[in-house]
Amino acid sequence: MFAVVTGGGTSGHVMPAVAILELLKEAGHSPEDLAFVGARRGVETRLLADTDVRTAFLPVSGLQRSLSPRSILRNIVFPFRVIVSRLTAVRLLARWKPRVVVSVGGYASDPVSFAARVRGIPLVCVSYDRVAGLATRKQARHATVCAVAFEGTKLPRAVVTGAPVRAELRHLDVAARRDAARDALGIPRGAVVVTVMGGSLGSGVLNGAVPGIMAACVGAEPVFVFHICGERFENHSTASKVPAGLAGYRSVGYESRMADVYGATDLLVARAGASTVAEIATVGTASILVPWSRAVDNHQFLNAQWLGDASAAVVLPESSCADGVLAAEVKRLVVDANARAALASAARRMGELHRGEALRGVIENAAR
Repeated sequence: MFAVVTGGGTSGHVMPAVAILELLKEAGHSPEDLAFVGARRGVETRLLADTDVRTAFLPVSGLQRSLSPRSILRNIVFPFRVIVSRLTAVRLLARWKPRVVVSVGGYASDPVSFAARVRGIPLVCVSYDRVAGLATRKQARHATVCAVAFEGTKLPRAVVTGAPVRAELRHLDVAARRDAARDALGIPRGAVVVTVMGGSLGSGVLNGAVPGIMAACVGAEPVFVFHICGERFENHSTASKVPAGLAGYRSVGYESRMADVYGATDLLVARAGASTVAEIATVGTASILVPWSRAVDNHQFLNAQWLGDASAAVVLPESSCADGVLAAEVKRLVVDANARAALASAARRMGELHRGEALRGVIENAAR
């Protein structure tokens, strides 16, 4: 086998893993020579259900920060899950004999990264946040090389490669896709489309700002608001608050057709997770980013700042969702097509590295 890619738990870790597998397949590596290992409790069991590479899902889980009885019980069995998962991972690598292991971080990456060290297999750590996560920082001490998305990321043997981004987004031509994307999503072709999304789990803060955004946009332009609210918020619809005069509103819990989402969108309002920021830059999308204030090491703000400092995104604090500043900024950009175009163009320039093949080269060099 050529490579085992490992990580997961949340889509923020799974989608980069999928992007790496796609990158390797594009380079000519057969699906039979690739594998993915994640966690049984992670979203990867669903997101990789139809993949053409081998998969394995281990019982490893993350530490729980809650003091609920269920969380306490999960923390009690945590060490046993880690031990079983590590032993299973060692056996998997002994059977598969990969030339390289690629870790995208998250708790699900621990067992296979440990097994790579035990068996002397080169380990590539891929970091796509400006501040690497805890699992990546620990694994990086033993990694052959660390592929990082940002200059200045403090990991040993770091090489700047850009972030792993799905193939459909790396190759997306927004202008060519626009009409078909809007037809696929049920969005009118003639409207200015404002998409609001809060990551795979959704954001209560952004969801709460949607009524104000819609009210601010009435009378500005024909505006359609496409709201990806998160599956846990599906029953908290704002459809009853849609004001008269808006071109339309649609809410979905989750949307997997991200090429259509980016293709249809004129202005994106989003959190600043690493994958979202990388996708915005890769595609070239005008955006307003509202970093999650409680993100570990304030990494969402640092991610957003990378675009904000280059005038490639508008970065606002969470307080802007409640005090009307976010809604006013959305209205400004809805009305000013030139300002949106400038943001999109600047973002796309920032994404040049993500659209390249530097990451593939680092992985292949480590496997030699």
